[in-house]
Amino acid sequence: MKKLRVVVCVLISLMLCLSFAPDLTARADSESVYIGGFPIGISLDVGGLLVENVTGVETEYGLAYVEGLRRGDVIRKIDGVAIATLDDMQNAVDSDLCEIEILRGGSVMNVSVKPIAEAYTGKFRLGVKVKDKLYGIGTVTFVRRNGNYTALGHEIYDSETDTRFPFCGGNIYACKILGIKRGSRNEAGAILASLNPDKPYGIVTCCNKFGIAGKYDKSADGETVQIAARSEVKPGAAKIRTTVDKTPEYFDVEIIKASKQSGKREKGLVIRVTDKRLLNISGGVVRGMSGSPIIQNGKLVGAVTHVFLNDFTKGYGVYADCLN
Repeated sequence: MKKLRVVVCVLISLMLCLSFAPDLTARADSESVYIGGFPIGISLDVGGLLVENVTGVETEYGLAYVEGLRRGDVIRKIDGVAIATLDDMQNAVDSDLCEIEILRGGSVMNVSVKPIAEAYTGKFRLGVKVKDKLYGIGTVTFVRRNGNYTALGHEIYDSETDTRFPFCGGNIYACKILGIKRGSRNEAGAILASLNPDKPYGIVTCCNKFGIAGKYDKSADGETVQIAARSEVKPGAAKIRTTVDKTPEYFDVEIIKASKQSGKREKGLVIRVTDKRLLNISGGVVRGMSGSPIIQNGKLVGAVTHVFLNDFTKGYGVYADCLN
């Protein structure tokens, strides 16, 4: 059987629900972790079938559309039967009205749908393109000594349908960097990589607005670093650790803003890439660098999360103790 290989252009932004201790600042400077900076392939379960597009059904009279389903809906049940695969959906659809349980805009609802007969096969179809998983590339921020990892630093959603949905589990995999797509006007660049489902690295157990977390199955080793409290972070010289070729490397950046925050919030840091080599390679921050650790004064102070679309040399970061 041929090995399956999925190629993805990074965009992902999943939703994790990490388990955090309540007093983050108090424990932040007491823990050493293995520093990340290496890429992973990410696969998240949708919890049904996500409607990517409403395509219509080819009939003998031309293209016809089934009413009731929209782009971004998650099909969960048809006539009370749980739907997890395309085969499940096709087997559940018949000529009668179908009662479909969907997730739309964060709310569960039921819609009555009348399938349409396809001209070539005579089979009844819903006329939608669906997928059961989201794929993408991100960067690991750190791995604890017990094998628990944190990655990405920001929420994940499906960029093609602009859909957010409840976390339903997932996996992380080995991936290989294929190249860098530089940003162009109003479009961020991206790390291009191949994700190999035959080489699992671990599982995703949580997903929220600060990234994903779970169990890293490979042995964690290498350089360790302490997690800094946000009160230690100051504007000035810093480094990021990220992978743009084969192995993680350090690149110079400047922290140009360190916001005062009393709780866990996104975009607490603003960085500017100053490293000439990284600027030559990528033009600055690109998608797929999300989760790259930010180091200042020998401590892990944050993770890269977003790029400025009007200036690719700049990006946002989240404080490391938000991920702790």
